[in-house]
Amino acid sequence: MEEAVRATADRISRSRFPVVTGLTTDLAGINAAITLCRVAGGAIDHATSKEIYPLISALRDGGMMLGAPAEIRRRADRVLIVGPDAFAPAPDLPQFLFSNGPDLGGRTKGGGRQALWLGAPSDAPPLPKAITVERVGCPGEGIVDALAMIRAALAGHRFGDGPLPEKRIGEIAAWLKGAAFGCAIFSPAAMDGLGVEMLAGLVFDLNAETRFTSLPVFGPEQAYAAALATTWSTGFPLRTSFARGFPDHDPQLFEVGRLVASGDADLAIHVAALDGTNAAEPEWAGRVPVIAVTAPGDAWTHTPEVGFEVALAGCDHDGVLFDGTFGSFVPVPASAGRDLPPASDILAAIAAALGEATPC
Repeated sequence: MEEAVRATADRISRSRFPVVTGLTTDLAGINAAITLCRVAGGAIDHATSKEIYPLISALRDGGMMLGAPAEIRRRADRVLIVGPDAFAPAPDLPQFLFSNGPDLGGRTKGGGRQALWLGAPSDAPPLPKAITVERVGCPGEGIVDALAMIRAALAGHRFGDGPLPEKRIGEIAAWLKGAAFGCAIFSPAAMDGLGVEMLAGLVFDLNAETRFTSLPVFGPEQAYAAALATTWSTGFPLRTSFARGFPDHDPQLFEVGRLVASGDADLAIHVAALDGTNAAEPEWAGRVPVIAVTAPGDAWTHTPEVGFEVALAGCDHDGVLFDGTFGSFVPVPASAGRDLPPASDILAAIAAALGEATPC
């Protein structure tokens, strides 16, 4: 193992511009990947960052009010569900949120809970009986316009024709305004940046007269965990480079797919070591040499130049993961056990060896 680590460090030191990606691992593994990227002078991006980047853009450019799932479960009396795939990344989340009515808050405790599903699909799964749901048909491409019309109605401004009749827009605006504690639920993966920014603006507008928050729904791949970790470590979210000796953020320039397709990146360190996620070979594999830090038995069509077999976080070893139901990081104990090192140990060892091999 030590020989493989030294060889890997030497290979990275000979790279022109490496990219550290995958990042489907626990918090310790993500932090170790950030350190390795910093020492290597490369760029860092999560394999599924595309699915959360509409949210990252909204948070970075204008801010957004975000709520904790437990608070929404206990306080929210009116819920705006946005888009047909709002719960697709976490199908079990509605059961947690809506299995009972609100039990906190002077205006909401003991009352009922209502939801309006904007753009609900015709085959939408039933939600728990404790919540009353009104489904409002709206084509996916019209949701941003509908949100803009609702904002205009709240402000008393005129607006033109759109996906919903003017009367219906006014009814929705009044319903949202009448919330004692409201929440907008959406999947960043199912919306573009403009849609998330429009929804963020609607929530800001509603807070002028009532309490309203929002809840993004994430999948289990830990993309949002990686975004948080890179932000508190570097001051920037994912798609950050250390090539110039300091963190340099550009959401287009340092996207892993673009780096590989353009030839800017000449080496990829791919980390996939998380229980319960699909650690499929990246679609760009074969176009750039890969150092793989993955679970045993992961099959590759294009064999990595170097491969490390590591334990799965949340299965073979204890880990700290972002839990969408909790809305933050939680400890996850091991449920099995293989005599393999965690990804964080391998990445830290490579970074240490690379630091020794890289001239100051």
